[in-house]
Amino acid sequence: MAADTSSTPAGDLRATEIRFASRQVAAEDAAAVTAVLLTVIDEEASAAAAAAEPGRDAWVRSAGALRTPIDVGHGRWQRAAR
Repeated sequence: MAADTSSTPAGDLRATEIRFASRQVAAEDAAAVTAVLLTVIDEEASAAAAAAEPGRDAWVRSAGALRTPIDVGHGRWQRAAR
């Protein structure tokens, strides 16, 4: 039995793809279950979109602070080897 889009929130067309395995589902029950499912789907989609992309690892960030910058110029490499 397909959910009736007239009883779903804002006539969401995704509700037409929800099928109930039970033969006797009241219209109110179908609307309530459909609304809950669509809300959960929307929340999951927004949470996935809002998930921050992984930045640089903390070990990588802190390793940069330990290194001294390379000095470029005449004789700098010779003094570093001593």
